[in-house]
Amino acid sequence: MLSVWLRGEKKSMGEKVLAFDLGGTKVAVGIVNSKGRILDEIRVPVVLEEGKDAVLQQLVNLGSQLLRRFPEVKKVGIASAGPLDPEKGILIDPTNFSSFKGTWGQTPIAKILSKQLKRKVYLENDAAAAVLAEHWIGAGKNCKNVMVLTLGTGLGTGIICNNELVRSGRNLHPEGGHLIIKAFDASAPCGCGNFGCAEALLSGRNFSKRARQLFANPNLTAQDIAEFARKKDPRALGAFKEYAELMAVAIHNYVRIYAPEKVLFTGSFADASDLFLDRTQEHLNRLMARCREGIDMMPKLGLSKLNNEAGLIGGAYVAFHRKG
Repeated sequence: MLSVWLRGEKKSMGEKVLAFDLGGTKVAVGIVNSKGRILDEIRVPVVLEEGKDAVLQQLVNLGSQLLRRFPEVKKVGIASAGPLDPEKGILIDPTNFSSFKGTWGQTPIAKILSKQLKRKVYLENDAAAAVLAEHWIGAGKNCKNVMVLTLGTGLGTGIICNNELVRSGRNLHPEGGHLIIKAFDASAPCGCGNFGCAEALLSGRNFSKRARQLFANPNLTAQDIAEFARKKDPRALGAFKEYAELMAVAIHNYVRIYAPEKVLFTGSFADASDLFLDRTQEHLNRLMARCREGIDMMPKLGLSKLNNEAGLIGGAYVAFHRKG
């Protein structure tokens, strides 16, 4: 369990790597050993509002701080929100990293950090990193076909089929969060420029944006709305009812393409799963009623075993196992 993992103790536990988990709200950086144990970690808000250069410097400063304590580390793994090219180590204008300082364009983040940290750096999509971590030591262990949905600032999709991480063409990561599930819905604008994407409807940030309109309160967070729902507020319950229905639609579409045996939820908004998971399963049962003859396509829905550490541990996994 994560609660008994060593933190802040410099012990001899085999090879270690430095790992980052970079998202639209926070950045985590940690030292992880070859068993997937986090030996030390820093988790802080990411300074996106200060622009790309400030974020890159933040990563360098945080990484350097841990490397001073663990100078034997030779490799670095970065799990980041995308789009990105993991082979080239380039961020491709990440959807949720824009600020009033501008967009990121093509940013060779692996090369930049490698030069500053003086270590080999490997880049991976955060959802891909999460599913690799779950498959390695988490809730997807011993499962040949598993999918992770990261619910936070965005909606990430990581997929393992037949024990292999799924890539799109051109070495890109499948951006399943931008599969459109409610076409041309002007109430659901997405950061990618389209309307009705899964991310525009199902990420924690966008859920709260839509639900706030029901309360006429621009300051409510997703956590606030979840607490209202637990207190049986009809507006909040209605928002989660819609959420469960749309989540079932998205998962139905993912199942048709990837046929996972398990779909695991992680990210900060997964903490509200008690308000949508059972109802999502009910809707999914109806949508897939004709897919249960012969091979049963119905996946088991569940939560990450690694909680919000999945991206960080997955970033470490990439550093340990990526060739080159």
